[in-house]
Amino acid sequence: MKITYLLLLLPSSGVFAQSSPILEAYIQTGLSNNLALQQQNLEWQKSREALRQARGLFYPTLSFSANYTLAAGGRSIDLPIGDLLNPVYGALNNLTQTNDFPQIENVSEQFLPNNFQETKLKFSYPLFNTDIRYNRQIQEQVSQSKSAQKDAYEHELRYEITSAYLRYLQAGQAEIVWINAKSVLSELRRFNESLVKNNVATRDVVATADYELSKANTEIFKLQSAQNTARAYFNFLINKGLQTELIADTAMLHLAVSAYDLQNLIEQALQKRPEFAALRAGLAASETAIKLNEANRNLPDAYIGGETGFQGYGYNWFNGKQAYVLAQVGVTYDIFNGGQTKSKIQQSKIEAEKGRAQFTETQGQIALQVTRAWNEFEAARNGWLSARDGVKAAEESFRIVNNKYKAQQALLIEFLDAQNRVTTARMQVVLAWVDVLLKEAELKKAAGI
Repeated sequence: MKITYLLLLLPSSGVFAQSSPILEAYIQTGLSNNLALQQQNLEWQKSREALRQARGLFYPTLSFSANYTLAAGGRSIDLPIGDLLNPVYGALNNLTQTNDFPQIENVSEQFLPNNFQETKLKFSYPLFNTDIRYNRQIQEQVSQSKSAQKDAYEHELRYEITSAYLRYLQAGQAEIVWINAKSVLSELRRFNESLVKNNVATRDVVATADYELSKANTEIFKLQSAQNTARAYFNFLINKGLQTELIADTAMLHLAVSAYDLQNLIEQALQKRPEFAALRAGLAASETAIKLNEANRNLPDAYIGGETGFQGYGYNWFNGKQAYVLAQVGVTYDIFNGGQTKSKIQQSKIEAEKGRAQFTETQGQIALQVTRAWNEFEAARNGWLSARDGVKAAEESFRIVNNKYKAQQALLIEFLDAQNRVTTARMQVVLAWVDVLLKEAELKKAAGI
Protein backbone atom coordinates (compact mmCIF):
# COMPACT_ATOMS: atom_id res chain seq x y z
CA MET A 1 0.00 0.00 0.00
CA LYS A 2 1.40 3.39 -0.95
CA ILE A 3 2.05 5.70 2.03
CA THR A 4 0.81 9.21 1.24
CA TYR A 5 1.77 11.03 4.44
CA LEU A 6 4.82 11.60 6.64
CA LEU A 7 5.47 10.81 10.28
CA LEU A 8 5.09 14.12 12.13
CA LEU A 9 6.65 15.08 15.44
CA LEU A 10 4.48 14.22 18.41
CA PRO A 11 3.78 16.84 21.08
CA SER A 12 6.47 17.39 23.63
CA SER A 13 4.34 18.41 26.63
CA GLY A 14 0.88 19.30 27.87
CA VAL A 15 -2.48 17.56 27.88
CA PHE A 16 -3.94 16.70 24.55
CA ALA A 17 -7.07 16.64 22.38
CA GLN A 18 -7.86 15.95 18.76
CA SER A 19 -9.29 18.79 16.67
CA SER A 20 -9.22 18.15 12.96
CA PRO A 21 -11.35 19.79 10.26
CA ILE A 22 -10.81 16.69 8.13
CA LEU A 23 -12.10 14.39 10.88
CA GLU A 24 -15.01 16.75 11.60
CA ALA A 25 -15.98 16.64 7.92
CA TYR A 26 -15.95 12.84 8.06
CA ILE A 27 -18.09 12.94 11.23
CA GLN A 28 -20.66 15.17 9.53
CA THR A 29 -20.72 12.76 6.59
CA GLY A 30 -21.34 9.89 8.99
CA LEU A 31 -24.13 11.77 10.77
CA SER A 32 -25.79 12.30 7.39
CA ASN A 33 -25.20 8.86 5.88
CA ASN A 34 -25.03 6.30 8.70
CA LEU A 35 -27.81 3.75 8.16
CA ALA A 36 -28.36 2.96 11.84
CA LEU A 37 -28.72 6.67 12.59
CA GLN A 38 -31.18 7.00 9.73
CA GLN A 39 -33.28 4.28 11.38
CA GLN A 40 -33.19 6.22 14.64
CA ASN A 41 -34.31 9.32 12.78
CA LEU A 42 -37.17 7.40 11.17
CA GLU A 43 -38.29 6.19 14.59
CA TRP A 44 -38.37 9.81 15.77
CA GLN A 45 -40.31 10.89 12.68
CA LYS A 46 -42.81 8.07 13.30
CA SER A 47 -43.34 9.32 16.85
CA ARG A 48 -43.99 12.83 15.48
CA GLU A 49 -46.69 11.43 13.22
CA ALA A 50 -48.27 9.65 16.20
CA LEU A 51 -48.28 13.02 17.99
CA ARG A 52 -50.02 14.66 15.03
CA GLN A 53 -52.66 11.92 15.13
CA ALA A 54 -53.19 12.51 18.86
CA ARG A 55 -53.65 16.24 18.24
CA GLY A 56 -56.12 15.50 15.47
CA LEU A 57 -58.47 13.84 17.97
CA PHE A 58 -59.28 17.28 19.43
CA TYR A 59 -60.98 18.32 16.19
CA PRO A 60 -64.47 17.33 15.00
CA THR A 61 -64.82 14.61 12.39
CA LEU A 62 -67.07 14.70 9.35
CA SER A 63 -67.49 11.58 7.24
CA PHE A 64 -69.53 10.62 4.20
CA SER A 65 -70.87 7.16 3.53
CA ALA A 66 -73.22 5.61 1.00
CA ASN A 67 -74.39 2.05 0.56
CA TYR A 68 -76.92 0.23 -1.55
CA THR A 69 -78.25 -3.26 -0.71
CA LEU A 70 -79.69 -5.96 -2.91
CA ALA A 71 -80.87 -9.11 -1.15
CA ALA A 72 -82.76 -12.34 -1.84
CA GLY A 73 -83.69 -15.17 0.49
CA GLY A 74 -82.62 -15.46 4.07
CA ARG A 75 -84.83 -15.35 7.12
CA SER A 76 -88.35 -13.95 6.86
CA ILE A 77 -91.38 -13.31 9.07
CA ASP A 78 -94.98 -14.24 8.19
CA LEU A 79 -97.50 -11.50 8.92
CA PRO A 80 -101.19 -12.83 8.91
CA ILE A 81 -102.66 -9.56 7.76
CA GLY A 82 -105.25 -11.26 5.56
CA ASP A 83 -106.41 -13.57 8.36
CA LEU A 84 -106.81 -10.56 10.62
CA LEU A 85 -108.46 -8.09 8.25
CA ASN A 86 -110.45 -10.18 5.78
CA PRO A 87 -113.28 -11.01 8.25
CA VAL A 88 -113.57 -7.34 9.11
CA TYR A 89 -113.57 -6.32 5.47
CA GLY A 90 -116.23 -8.96 4.69
CA ALA A 91 -118.50 -7.67 7.42
CA LEU A 92 -118.09 -4.11 6.18
CA ASN A 93 -118.96 -5.16 2.62
CA ASN A 94 -122.13 -6.86 3.92
CA LEU A 95 -123.11 -3.80 5.89
CA THR A 96 -122.49 -1.38 3.01
CA GLN A 97 -123.81 -3.78 0.32
CA THR A 98 -120.60 -2.95 -1.65
CA ASN A 99 -117.25 -4.45 -2.50
CA ASP A 100 -115.25 -1.44 -1.34
CA PHE A 101 -113.21 -3.57 1.03
CA PRO A 102 -111.24 -6.16 -0.96
CA GLN A 103 -109.85 -9.37 0.42
CA ILE A 104 -106.03 -9.25 0.99
CA GLU A 105 -103.33 -11.94 1.21
CA ASN A 106 -101.14 -12.78 4.12
CA VAL A 107 -97.62 -11.21 3.86
CA SER A 108 -94.16 -12.83 4.24
CA GLU A 109 -91.45 -10.12 4.85
CA GLN A 110 -87.76 -11.03 4.56
CA PHE A 111 -85.35 -9.59 7.11
CA LEU A 112 -82.68 -8.63 4.58
CA PRO A 113 -83.73 -5.34 2.92
CA ASN A 114 -83.81 -5.47 -0.85
CA ASN A 115 -83.21 -2.44 -3.06
CA PHE A 116 -82.35 -0.42 0.04
CA GLN A 117 -80.01 2.58 0.08
CA GLU A 118 -78.54 4.86 2.74
CA THR A 119 -76.50 7.96 1.91
CA LYS A 120 -75.44 10.24 4.75
CA LEU A 121 -73.03 12.75 6.29
CA LYS A 122 -71.98 11.96 9.87
CA PHE A 123 -70.57 14.49 12.35
CA SER A 124 -68.99 13.87 15.79
CA TYR A 125 -67.12 16.04 18.29
CA PRO A 126 -65.74 15.17 21.75
CA LEU A 127 -66.92 17.84 24.18
CA PHE A 128 -64.90 16.42 27.07
CA ASN A 129 -62.59 13.41 26.86
CA THR A 130 -59.65 12.99 29.24
CA ASP A 131 -58.19 10.14 27.15
CA ILE A 132 -57.65 12.49 24.21
CA ARG A 133 -56.06 15.18 26.36
CA TYR A 134 -53.60 12.95 28.19
CA ASN A 135 -52.87 10.78 25.16
CA ARG A 136 -51.62 13.87 23.35
CA GLN A 137 -49.30 14.63 26.27
CA ILE A 138 -48.01 11.06 26.36
CA GLN A 139 -47.34 11.04 22.61
CA GLU A 140 -45.46 14.31 22.94
CA GLN A 141 -43.31 12.88 25.73
CA VAL A 142 -42.68 9.71 23.70
CA SER A 143 -41.56 11.89 20.79
CA GLN A 144 -39.18 13.74 23.11
CA SER A 145 -37.79 10.42 24.28
CA LYS A 146 -37.24 9.25 20.69
CA SER A 147 -35.50 12.52 19.86
CA ALA A 148 -33.20 12.11 22.87
CA GLN A 149 -32.43 8.51 21.87
CA LYS A 150 -31.50 9.76 18.41
CA ASP A 151 -29.21 12.38 19.97
CA ALA A 152 -27.62 9.70 22.14
CA TYR A 153 -26.88 7.56 19.09
CA GLU A 154 -25.43 10.58 17.28
CA HIS A 155 -23.13 11.14 20.25
CA GLU A 156 -22.08 7.48 20.24
CA LEU A 157 -21.56 7.53 16.47
CA ARG A 158 -19.33 10.60 16.73
CA TYR A 159 -17.13 8.68 19.15
CA GLU A 160 -17.08 5.53 16.99
CA ILE A 161 -16.04 7.51 13.89
CA THR A 162 -13.31 9.33 15.84
CA SER A 163 -12.04 6.09 17.34
CA ALA A 164 -11.98 4.29 13.97
CA TYR A 165 -10.14 7.20 12.34
CA LEU A 166 -7.50 7.25 15.10
CA ARG A 167 -6.93 3.52 14.74
CA TYR A 168 -6.49 4.02 11.01
CA LEU A 169 -3.86 6.70 11.71
CA GLN A 170 -2.25 4.48 14.34
CA ALA A 171 -1.75 1.64 11.86
CA GLY A 172 -0.29 4.09 9.32
CA GLN A 173 2.12 5.62 11.82
CA ALA A 174 3.21 2.18 13.05
CA GLU A 175 3.85 1.16 9.44
CA ILE A 176 6.11 4.18 8.99
CA VAL A 177 8.08 3.16 12.10
CA TRP A 178 8.75 -0.24 10.52
CA ILE A 179 9.54 1.31 7.14
CA ASN A 180 12.16 3.44 8.87
CA ALA A 181 13.47 0.34 10.64
CA LYS A 182 13.61 -1.47 7.31
CA SER A 183 15.63 1.41 5.88
CA VAL A 184 18.14 1.05 8.73
CA LEU A 185 18.34 -2.71 8.19
CA SER A 186 18.83 -2.26 4.45
CA GLU A 187 21.74 0.06 5.18
CA LEU A 188 23.08 -2.54 7.62
CA ARG A 189 22.92 -5.20 4.91
CA ARG A 190 24.84 -3.02 2.47
CA PHE A 191 27.47 -2.32 5.16
CA ASN A 192 27.77 -6.02 6.01
CA GLU A 193 28.19 -6.91 2.33
CA SER A 194 31.07 -4.51 2.14
CA LEU A 195 32.59 -6.16 5.19
CA VAL A 196 32.28 -9.59 3.54
CA LYS A 197 33.79 -8.30 0.29
CA ASN A 198 36.74 -6.93 2.23
CA ASN A 199 37.14 -10.24 4.11
CA VAL A 200 36.46 -8.47 7.42
CA ALA A 201 33.36 -10.56 8.25
CA THR A 202 31.84 -13.84 7.18
CA ARG A 203 28.69 -14.30 5.09
CA ASP A 204 26.50 -14.97 8.13
CA VAL A 205 26.27 -11.21 8.89
CA VAL A 206 24.51 -10.70 5.56
CA ALA A 207 22.15 -13.61 6.22
CA THR A 208 21.35 -12.18 9.64
CA ALA A 209 20.50 -8.80 8.08
CA ASP A 210 18.31 -10.56 5.50
CA TYR A 211 16.47 -12.33 8.31
CA GLU A 212 15.86 -9.06 10.14
CA LEU A 213 14.64 -7.49 6.88
CA SER A 214 12.15 -10.35 6.41
CA LYS A 215 10.85 -9.73 9.93
CA ALA A 216 10.39 -6.05 9.13
CA ASN A 217 8.54 -6.88 5.90
CA THR A 218 6.23 -9.21 7.82
CA GLU A 219 5.38 -6.45 10.31
CA ILE A 220 4.77 -3.99 7.47
CA PHE A 221 2.38 -6.41 5.75
CA LYS A 222 0.50 -6.94 9.03
CA LEU A 223 0.17 -3.22 9.58
CA GLN A 224 -1.00 -2.67 6.01
CA SER A 225 -3.68 -5.29 6.61
CA ALA A 226 -4.67 -3.61 9.89
CA GLN A 227 -4.85 -0.26 8.11
CA ASN A 228 -7.07 -1.71 5.37
CA THR A 229 -9.39 -3.23 8.00
CA ALA A 230 -9.54 0.04 9.95
CA ARG A 231 -10.29 1.94 6.73
CA ALA A 232 -13.07 -0.49 5.79
CA TYR A 233 -14.72 -0.16 9.22
CA PHE A 234 -14.43 3.61 9.11
CA ASN A 235 -16.06 3.72 5.67
CA PHE A 236 -18.80 1.41 6.94
CA LEU A 237 -19.58 3.89 9.72
CA ILE A 238 -19.93 6.80 7.30
CA ASN A 239 -21.72 4.62 4.70
CA LYS A 240 -19.09 4.89 1.97
CA GLY A 241 -17.48 2.21 -0.18
CA LEU A 242 -15.31 0.05 2.06
CA GLN A 243 -12.22 0.60 -0.09
CA THR A 244 -12.62 4.38 -0.35
CA GLU A 245 -9.29 6.07 0.34
CA LEU A 246 -9.07 8.27 3.43
CA ILE A 247 -7.28 11.55 3.99
CA ALA A 248 -4.85 10.95 6.86
CA ASP A 249 -4.67 14.13 8.90
CA THR A 250 -1.59 13.37 11.03
CA ALA A 251 -1.47 17.01 12.13
CA MET A 252 -4.09 16.15 14.74
CA LEU A 253 -1.52 13.88 16.38
CA HIS A 254 0.38 16.75 17.97
CA LEU A 255 -2.26 19.18 19.24
CA ALA A 256 -2.12 20.41 22.84
CA VAL A 257 -4.93 21.89 24.97
CA SER A 258 -5.64 22.58 28.61
CA ALA A 259 -6.24 19.84 31.15
CA TYR A 260 -9.64 18.35 32.09
CA ASP A 261 -11.18 18.78 35.53
CA LEU A 262 -12.92 15.62 36.69
CA GLN A 263 -15.62 17.28 38.77
CA ASN A 264 -16.56 19.68 35.98
CA LEU A 265 -16.77 16.78 33.55
CA ILE A 266 -19.10 14.84 35.86
CA GLU A 267 -21.38 17.86 36.31
CA GLN A 268 -21.42 18.46 32.57
CA ALA A 269 -22.25 14.82 31.87
CA LEU A 270 -25.17 14.86 34.31
CA GLN A 271 -26.55 17.92 32.55
CA LYS A 272 -25.83 17.22 28.87
CA ARG A 273 -25.90 13.47 28.29
CA PRO A 274 -28.93 12.84 26.04
CA GLU A 275 -29.75 9.68 27.96
CA PHE A 276 -31.10 11.83 30.79
CA ALA A 277 -33.44 13.67 28.43
CA ALA A 278 -34.80 10.31 27.26
CA LEU A 279 -35.27 9.11 30.85
CA ARG A 280 -36.98 12.36 31.86
CA ALA A 281 -39.40 12.07 28.94
CA GLY A 282 -40.15 8.44 29.81
CA LEU A 283 -40.76 9.34 33.45
CA ALA A 284 -43.05 12.19 32.42
CA ALA A 285 -45.04 9.78 30.21
CA SER A 286 -45.51 7.39 33.16
CA GLU A 287 -46.73 10.23 35.39
CA THR A 288 -49.11 11.39 32.66
CA ALA A 289 -50.49 7.84 32.43
CA ILE A 290 -51.31 8.07 36.15
CA LYS A 291 -53.29 11.26 35.53
CA LEU A 292 -55.07 9.67 32.58
CA ASN A 293 -56.27 6.66 34.57
CA GLU A 294 -57.26 8.78 37.57
CA ALA A 295 -59.31 11.03 35.27
CA ASN A 296 -61.02 7.98 33.77
CA ARG A 297 -62.01 6.90 37.28
CA ASN A 298 -63.39 10.29 38.32
CA LEU A 299 -64.72 12.02 35.21
CA PRO A 300 -67.18 11.07 32.45
CA ASP A 301 -66.72 11.61 28.73
CA ALA A 302 -69.17 13.78 26.81
CA TYR A 303 -69.74 14.12 23.10
CA ILE A 304 -72.13 15.48 20.50
CA GLY A 305 -72.83 14.15 17.05
CA GLY A 306 -75.34 13.84 14.32
CA GLU A 307 -76.00 12.71 10.81
CA THR A 308 -78.15 13.69 7.87
CA GLY A 309 -78.94 12.07 4.56
CA PHE A 310 -81.37 9.84 2.71
CA GLN A 311 -82.47 6.28 3.32
CA GLY A 312 -85.19 4.09 1.89
CA TYR A 313 -86.06 1.65 -0.89
CA GLY A 314 -84.74 2.87 -4.22
CA TYR A 315 -83.28 6.29 -4.93
CA ASN A 316 -86.03 8.87 -4.48
CA TRP A 317 -84.02 11.60 -2.82
CA PHE A 318 -86.00 14.58 -4.03
CA ASN A 319 -89.49 13.54 -3.02
CA GLY A 320 -88.76 14.48 0.61
CA LYS A 321 -89.77 11.13 2.03
CA GLN A 322 -86.27 9.62 2.23
CA ALA A 323 -84.50 12.63 3.82
CA TYR A 324 -83.71 12.47 7.54
CA VAL A 325 -81.73 14.37 10.23
CA LEU A 326 -80.46 12.89 13.51
CA ALA A 327 -78.73 14.65 16.44
CA GLN A 328 -77.07 13.07 19.48
CA VAL A 329 -75.67 14.23 22.80
CA GLY A 330 -74.01 11.57 24.92
CA VAL A 331 -72.21 10.94 28.19
CA THR A 332 -70.30 7.77 29.09
CA TYR A 333 -68.94 6.76 32.48
CA ASP A 334 -67.72 3.41 33.75
CA ILE A 335 -69.57 2.68 36.98
CA PHE A 336 -67.92 -0.70 37.47
CA ASN A 337 -65.27 -2.51 35.45
CA GLY A 338 -63.94 -5.08 37.88
CA GLY A 339 -61.25 -2.81 39.35
CA GLN A 340 -59.42 -2.43 36.03
CA THR A 341 -59.03 1.35 36.35
CA LYS A 342 -57.64 1.08 39.87
CA SER A 343 -55.18 -1.56 38.72
CA LYS A 344 -54.09 0.61 35.78
CA ILE A 345 -53.43 3.52 38.15
CA GLN A 346 -51.29 1.29 40.37
CA GLN A 347 -49.47 -0.10 37.34
CA SER A 348 -48.67 3.43 36.13
CA LYS A 349 -47.38 4.39 39.60
CA ILE A 350 -45.10 1.35 39.63
CA GLU A 351 -43.79 2.26 36.17
CA ALA A 352 -43.11 5.84 37.34
CA GLU A 353 -41.29 4.58 40.42
CA LYS A 354 -39.23 2.28 38.22
CA GLY A 355 -38.37 5.27 36.00
CA ARG A 356 -37.20 7.31 38.99
CA ALA A 357 -35.01 4.43 40.20
CA GLN A 358 -33.55 4.02 36.72
CA PHE A 359 -32.83 7.75 36.52
CA THR A 360 -30.93 7.67 39.84
CA GLU A 361 -29.03 4.55 38.80
CA THR A 362 -28.08 6.11 35.46
CA GLN A 363 -26.70 9.17 37.25
CA GLY A 364 -24.36 6.92 39.21
CA GLN A 365 -23.41 4.93 36.11
CA ILE A 366 -22.61 8.08 34.13
CA ALA A 367 -20.54 9.53 36.97
CA LEU A 368 -18.65 6.22 37.15
CA GLN A 369 -18.09 6.23 33.38
CA VAL A 370 -16.64 9.73 33.48
CA THR A 371 -14.42 8.90 36.46
CA ARG A 372 -13.11 5.74 34.83
CA ALA A 373 -12.53 7.48 31.49
CA TRP A 374 -10.70 10.35 33.21
CA ASN A 375 -8.44 7.94 35.14
CA GLU A 376 -7.68 5.99 31.96
CA PHE A 377 -6.92 9.22 30.12
CA GLU A 378 -4.51 10.34 32.85
CA ALA A 379 -2.85 6.91 32.87
CA ALA A 380 -2.49 7.00 29.07
CA ARG A 381 -0.99 10.50 29.22
CA ASN A 382 1.56 9.49 31.83
CA GLY A 383 2.32 6.32 29.87
CA TRP A 384 2.97 8.41 26.78
CA LEU A 385 5.36 10.70 28.69
CA SER A 386 7.32 7.65 29.86
CA ALA A 387 7.35 6.17 26.34
CA ARG A 388 8.60 9.47 24.92
CA ASP A 389 11.52 9.49 27.35
CA GLY A 390 12.23 5.86 26.42
CA VAL A 391 12.51 6.80 22.72
CA LYS A 392 15.12 9.42 23.47
CA ALA A 393 17.19 6.97 25.49
CA ALA A 394 16.89 4.19 22.87
CA GLU A 395 17.84 6.52 20.00
CA GLU A 396 20.89 7.80 21.88
CA SER A 397 21.97 4.23 22.68
CA PHE A 398 21.53 3.20 19.03
CA ARG A 399 23.52 6.18 17.82
CA ILE A 400 26.47 5.12 19.98
CA VAL A 401 26.24 1.43 19.07
CA ASN A 402 25.89 2.26 15.37
CA ASN A 403 29.08 4.32 15.40
CA LYS A 404 30.92 1.59 17.31
CA TYR A 405 29.72 -1.09 14.88
CA LYS A 406 30.91 0.87 11.89
CA ALA A 407 34.24 1.25 13.65
CA GLN A 408 34.33 -2.53 14.23
CA GLN A 409 34.10 -1.96 17.98
CA ALA A 410 30.69 -3.62 18.53
CA LEU A 411 29.23 -6.99 17.63
CA LEU A 412 26.38 -7.42 15.16
CA ILE A 413 24.14 -8.73 17.93
CA GLU A 414 24.74 -5.52 19.86
CA PHE A 415 23.76 -3.46 16.82
CA LEU A 416 20.58 -5.49 16.23
CA ASP A 417 19.65 -5.29 19.89
CA ALA A 418 20.03 -1.51 19.89
CA GLN A 419 18.10 -1.21 16.62
CA ASN A 420 15.26 -3.39 17.93
CA ARG A 421 15.08 -1.27 21.08
CA VAL A 422 14.66 1.86 18.94
CA THR A 423 11.93 0.25 16.82
CA THR A 424 10.14 -1.03 19.91
CA ALA A 425 10.42 2.34 21.65
CA ARG A 426 9.11 4.20 18.61
CA MET A 427 6.22 1.75 18.29
CA GLN A 428 5.43 2.18 21.96
CA VAL A 429 5.35 5.96 21.70
CA VAL A 430 3.09 5.83 18.62
CA LEU A 431 0.74 3.40 20.34
CA ALA A 432 0.85 5.35 23.59
CA TRP A 433 0.14 8.65 21.90
CA VAL A 434 -2.80 7.37 19.89
CA ASP A 435 -4.02 5.70 23.07
CA VAL A 436 -4.03 9.17 24.67
CA LEU A 437 -6.24 10.44 21.87
CA LEU A 438 -8.51 7.39 22.05
CA LYS A 439 -8.88 7.78 25.81
CA GLU A 440 -9.61 11.46 25.36
CA ALA A 441 -12.31 10.66 22.79
CA GLU A 442 -13.82 8.19 25.25
CA LEU A 443 -13.65 10.82 28.01
CA LYS A 444 -15.48 13.31 25.80
CA LYS A 445 -18.12 10.71 25.01
CA ALA A 446 -18.64 9.93 28.69
CA ALA A 447 -18.85 13.65 29.56
CA GLY A 448 -21.30 14.40 26.76
CA ILE A 449 -18.93 16.83 25.02
